[in-house]
Amino acid sequence: MSRTMVILCLAAALPALLPGAARGAEQKIGFRQLSIITPGAVQQGTTSEVKVHSNFTLDGTHTVLFNRPGLSMKLLETKPIEAPRQGRGRVGTPFRFEVIAPAEQPRGVYEVRMATKTAVSSVTHLLVTDAPVVEEQSGENGTPETAQQVSVPVCLAGRTERSEDVDYVRFAGVTGQELTCEIFAQRLTEAIHSMQSGNKVYLMDPLLTLMTADGRIIAQNDNKIGADSLITCTLPEDGDYLLEIRDTRYAGNVKYSWCVEITDQPRVASVFPFAVQAGTQTTVAVNGQALGGTETAVITAADDATTGLTEFPIETARGLAGPASVLVSEHPQVLSTGENLSPEAAMPVELPAGINGRFAESQQAHYFSIACEKGRTYRFEVVASRLNLPLDGLLEVYDAEGKLLTEMDDGLQTRDPRLYFKAPADGTYLLALRDLHDRGGEGFQYHLQAEPSGPDFEVHGEYYYAQLAPGTRMMWFARIVRLNGYTGPVTISVENLPEGVSCQPVTIPPGLTHCSLVLEAAAGAPIGASLARTVGTATIEDPAGETRTIKREGRVTCELQTQGGGQVRWPISTQIVGVTEPLDLLEVTAEPAAITLKPGEKQTLKVRIRRNKGFTEPVLLDMTFTYFSAKLGEQLPPGVTVAKESKLRLAGKVLEGTIVLEADAKKATPVENWPVAALVRVPITFSITTNYASNPISLTVLKAE
Repeated sequence: MSRTMVILCLAAALPALLPGAARGAEQKIGFRQLSIITPGAVQQGTTSEVKVHSNFTLDGTHTVLFNRPGLSMKLLETKPIEAPRQGRGRVGTPFRFEVIAPAEQPRGVYEVRMATKTAVSSVTHLLVTDAPVVEEQSGENGTPETAQQVSVPVCLAGRTERSEDVDYVRFAGVTGQELTCEIFAQRLTEAIHSMQSGNKVYLMDPLLTLMTADGRIIAQNDNKIGADSLITCTLPEDGDYLLEIRDTRYAGNVKYSWCVEITDQPRVASVFPFAVQAGTQTTVAVNGQALGGTETAVITAADDATTGLTEFPIETARGLAGPASVLVSEHPQVLSTGENLSPEAAMPVELPAGINGRFAESQQAHYFSIACEKGRTYRFEVVASRLNLPLDGLLEVYDAEGKLLTEMDDGLQTRDPRLYFKAPADGTYLLALRDLHDRGGEGFQYHLQAEPSGPDFEVHGEYYYAQLAPGTRMMWFARIVRLNGYTGPVTISVENLPEGVSCQPVTIPPGLTHCSLVLEAAAGAPIGASLARTVGTATIEDPAGETRTIKREGRVTCELQTQGGGQVRWPISTQIVGVTEPLDLLEVTAEPAAITLKPGEKQTLKVRIRRNKGFTEPVLLDMTFTYFSAKLGEQLPPGVTVAKESKLRLAGKVLEGTIVLEADAKKATPVENWPVAALVRVPITFSITTNYASNPISLTVLKAE
């Protein structure tokens, strides 16, 4: 399955003012659109200087945040640098930063978010490596004769800047040396806001080729970890070797940043099983390179270990390697026998359980026999692709007679399927898992979560970032998906907000699926930032009649700019909220504070803005976060709309507009004291706006008589 992107919106970007600059010098500023970091890697146990490229200035950066703890980063620039918004194909203006990576910092790619006195940023990426970092030479290295000489181990950081760009690296090797060559390209750029260049390609699709000095190919790889390449081999002879780095299409882009690790140090590719139960010790098989003969390791998961994906270092005969990605589960774990290749040989499994298996050959399917109760819902989910394993899973459920009842291929923006099955009768059912393309062999392993389920929900929405000045408000939007027959309320809240920022939780009642979240900075809120988290909670009665409270974290996606001004969404792990200096709008108010609508009736909401000195650009009013006809964030109950006679555009020095709310005579959903607010948007470009929110308004919609 190719990388799936959900085409959505041109989402909000939040502006700010340059500290220390005149107000007229910079008025309409979007969020800081981070581009690549050069070099894109830092070594464990070092202090390094890197350049962060950005559309809009990073002057006044006071906080740099990562999706995992340990790293620290600070701005080195001592004088203001102008960084006007450049064309979409440009890499942005570089700003120098110092990065401190502790010696024990786990290897891998990190999400990076920044906050300045005037804005917060989009996402960029930084690799932490155990090898010395060397930057690609500035001179010619596009032929074997001009190849850049390096010593192993090394992490070479470079770029494929233009079409038909090919880079060569030369290094010395010895007979029997176990070598790993791994490129981090898409993993370093996949969540960058603007990667398009006008050449109708988006991310780099790298290809690595290892050859002898006279051009004999030893190994080549295209896609191994997603689209990123990985070569492992044992060198056949003493002498010099060449590594060729290029895009498979010979495409190039000044933003095609990559890092290539060339190393003979121990590397763990995976462990099996890669799922363990909390409170247990599990012996796992270790797969990797240069492990010194190590074949197994013991993973200990504490009783109170947090469930979910985590990382464990692996002890090998040559020292620590990894970390290996491991799933910690609350359920007992079982191993697929590998002999359950037909319905007749199905392996009995008692639920709940985690099933761990691997397809030794192509054309295989694994069958499991499970007992189900009539009317009970069961949840089956595969974990493989999200760990960069090649399996493209397909789940199937059959009845005792072999009739296919349901199946599931992909999940949301993942090749890992998740299937909910409601048993139509008491009895034994067959659960089957196979690769969609019937592949198998090395690396085709999986974890299959199988458990009774019940009423549940998911949280989605528009909450990628927020920036707001003291005394102002900003609006996010949340949307829930109720599962397995759940119809009850869900309370949405935002955790870990910066000092001085609050967000009143909103309970989405039965009949509604969405809400607004108004973030408010107190008048005395200090400038600062944090990584926040949108969560949903609900008290649910399970099928056994027991009441329990469940909590679900919101799925976070970022905005990616594409050709022609469109945008797509891609999953990330961080939300950032920052308190800034005053923005273009100093205040947004709406009245009355409460509105009651009868079916078929209209009521007017008066919205007033206070502009910052010199700001006369158009301001747009709405109740829904839209892009053209797409509704990206909603807060009004179904059947309540904004009437055409509303005054929604405030141009020049106009300070007041109106939003006329209209309740459909037949379709308006009744609500009582439902919290809404006026959405106020300042366009930065034709596709990017800054969102503000008014004071909360209590909306009541009466039932039709």
